[in-house]
Amino acid sequence: MRRPDLPRCTADSEVRRYAEADRKSMNSWIEGLLDIKDMRRRCQAHDQWMQEHPEAAEFSETWADGNLDELTKPQR
Repeated sequence: MRRPDLPRCTADSEVRRYAEADRKSMNSWIEGLLDIKDMRRRCQAHDQWMQEHPEAAEFSETWADGNLDELTKPQR
């Protein structure tokens, strides 16, 4: 029996509502949410690693700047 002081919505109904708003199945919507959380976790781990290895961060920035310079050169 439901407690009267608790709202009627359940996790399933909330997931269904968001999934329908995004025009996805509930499973697809949940997978997308998990992908987002996994990407956020990976980015945080990468940021931590880069902070612990400033020489790698400096190298990658230099490399990226070189790539941008190449992209701005006129093609032959």
